[in-house]
Amino acid sequence: MKIVIAGGNSQAEFITSMFKGKDNQLVVINPNKEEAELILKRCRVPVYIGEPWRKFVLEEAGAYDADVFIALCEKDTDNYASCILAQRVFNAKKCICVVSNPKNVDLYKSLGIDSVISSTYLLAESIRGESSVESLIRTLSLDNDKIKIIESVILSRHKIANKKIKEIGFPRYASIAAIYRDYHLLIPNGEVELKPRDTLLIVTATENQKKILNFVQAEREGK
Repeated sequence: MKIVIAGGNSQAEFITSMFKGKDNQLVVINPNKEEAELILKRCRVPVYIGEPWRKFVLEEAGAYDADVFIALCEKDTDNYASCILAQRVFNAKKCICVVSNPKNVDLYKSLGIDSVISSTYLLAESIRGESSVESLIRTLSLDNDKIKIIESVILSRHKIANKKIKEIGFPRYASIAAIYRDYHLLIPNGEVELKPRDTLLIVTATENQKKILNFVQAEREGK
């Protein structure tokens, strides 16, 4: 499968790591030289430096006939322009556009973008060390809200902290897709021990979102 990843920083690095190999052909484009060099260093894939909403950039990067085109730039309008260009000129089969303004989800879909993802925070970000009551949670809406990808930080007071995945009885209605630890990406298995400060990326159906958050954030007695 040919996948074009346009723009982004940590998201681009994560997606590149996930799709690297597995018979996938990756085309990574980034307008920021420093981000491009970081992705190159950590993921060891070629990165073309340029603005993906410009035709000559997609041409020189070889972005023709992508099975999936993913736009991760900082500005919603840049992502929209990149997707439309990829779709109409470079024959991308499916375009995925990330937006920061949730109002653009329906708008961009009505304008022909296949999938529009809103990364708006659903809960307040108020972590200060581990004294905060709230943990950082970010939820992305995918495929008309049928699937949720939830990102949640483990704190030391959580029941699952310092335990192996196989020991915590992780619910069958959800799956840990990846773990961020000290800026590194881990692909989980039963032997991986969950550490405080780990960030879990969890996939589940929308109706199970609250249940899985309650499970992950359950605290030890007396805490």
